[in-house]
Amino acid sequence: MAKHADGPIPDTPEECLDEFGTFSIYQVLPKLIELWGLNVRTDAKAKKLRPTDRPMTTPLFLLRCVPLGLSIRDLNLLTIRMVNDIVESRNDGCWEAYVELATQSDFDNF
Repeated sequence: MAKHADGPIPDTPEECLDEFGTFSIYQVLPKLIELWGLNVRTDAKAKKLRPTDRPMTTPLFLLRCVPLGLSIRDLNLLTIRMVNDIVESRNDGCWEAYVELATQSDFDNF
């Protein structure tokens, strides 16, 4: 696409990429770590106030993914927190207390 926009760009992607300068990863690593920390931080309060009986292990995590129909490829796009939130949301029975449930048009208007 860049070649179509600007004719003098080299013919191969390798030649084009060779024109870019390089930098040390250590120059941007502090900022990356800061952004990563902001990404994993949450303001939500925990639903469970007591500690769980067993620690989360890889087999237990994968066992939680099976009923959701999640594949290994799907897990590349999700965090452990996201999967746990999906599982926990299925355990919530609070929606039964609402007289009116939101429709697709309600979500579209939101």
